[in-house]
Amino acid sequence: MSPQVAAYWYVFLKGVGITLWISWLALILGGVVGLVIGLLRIAPWAIVRWAAIVYIEVFRSVPPLVLFFGCFYGLSFAMKLDLSPFSAATIALTLTASALMAEVVRAGIESVTRGQWEAALSQGMTYPQVFRYVIWPQAIRVMLPPSVGVYISTLKDSSLASIIGYVELTKSGLLVRESTGISFEVLLIIAILYFIINYSISLVGTALERRFKYVH
Repeated sequence: MSPQVAAYWYVFLKGVGITLWISWLALILGGVVGLVIGLLRIAPWAIVRWAAIVYIEVFRSVPPLVLFFGCFYGLSFAMKLDLSPFSAATIALTLTASALMAEVVRAGIESVTRGQWEAALSQGMTYPQVFRYVIWPQAIRVMLPPSVGVYISTLKDSSLASIIGYVELTKSGLLVRESTGISFEVLLIIAILYFIINYSISLVGTALERRFKYVH
C-alpha cells in the first residue's frame, strides 16, 4: 500500500463500520417486514396472498439503484419529506431485503409438512403454540442459509448508497481516490475489504448452520 493511501486508513475503517451498520439495520427491518409478508404469503385468504405476492415481486424485481433514487428523490418529493441519504438508503435496502426475506420465510414454513401441523393441533395446541414450538424451530434451520445470502446481498447493495451522497465504504474509497489521485489501489482495497466482510459472514453462517443441524 502506498504511503498516500495508507494515510487514509481511518477513512476505510470508518467506511467499513458504516457499511456494516446500515446493512445490518436494513436486514433487521427487512427481516421483520419480511416475516409479516411471508406469513401473509401463505395466508388462507386469496386477496391477502395476492397482495403479498405483488409486494414481493415488485421489490424483488426493481433494481436497487432505482429504489435508491426513488426513495431519495421521488419519495421526498411525493411525500413532501426531507429525507437524509441515510434514511433513503435504509428504506431502499429494507424494501429489497424484506422482499427476499419474505420468500425465505415462506419456504422455511412450507418445508414443515402439513402432518406436523395436524398432529400438534390434535394434541390441543393452539395455532400460535404450534407455530412457536413445532413449526418455527424446524423452519429456522431451513431459513438460515438463504438468510445469510440475503445479508450478503444487502451489504453489497449498500454500496449503491454512494450515488445519493451517503458516505459508506464505497463512497469513502471514492473520496480517498479523489484526494490521492490513485484509482486502482483504492478500488482494490475496497474490493478486498468487501471480500473480507462477506467471507467472514459466510463463515459465521456456516458455523450457525452446522450448530442448528445438530440441535434437536
